[in-house]
Amino acid sequence: MSKSSELEMKQEKEIGSIVQQFLYRLPKKNHEAMIQLEKQFIEAFRRNGGLHYEVFQLNGSENMMEWTNIANTMSANPDEEIWVEQVHYRDSKERDKFMAMCGKDENMTQLYKQCMDLITPGSTIMGELKRLEV
Repeated sequence: MSKSSELEMKQEKEIGSIVQQFLYRLPKKNHEAMIQLEKQFIEAFRRNGGLHYEVFQLNGSENMMEWTNIANTMSANPDEEIWVEQVHYRDSKERDKFMAMCGKDENMTQLYKQCMDLITPGSTIMGELKRLEV
């Protein structure tokens, strides 16, 4: 096996081959409450065997050359932040197992409801990405 193949396998094991991305607008007044909620999400995610979970806040809204900034695409107001969550899974089988577990976990259901109460209604965008071999 080549060194590049070994590195790819190691990366896939560490950060997975499937990434779900969630983008949403969050009223600035809900920033601290969402931080606390995300800490609980991450703890539950890890406790239930999740691989990797990251949360980001958009930093800046300027376009770059021909590239349109996400803030413009998502129509963020000055009193809103844009957050991005990346949830990594080893593969789709692990994702399916985790999602089934979440559906049965009352704590996760409650955390999800609290999250949806904090974000700007109708601002959620999500996508699932598969790692490419390049």
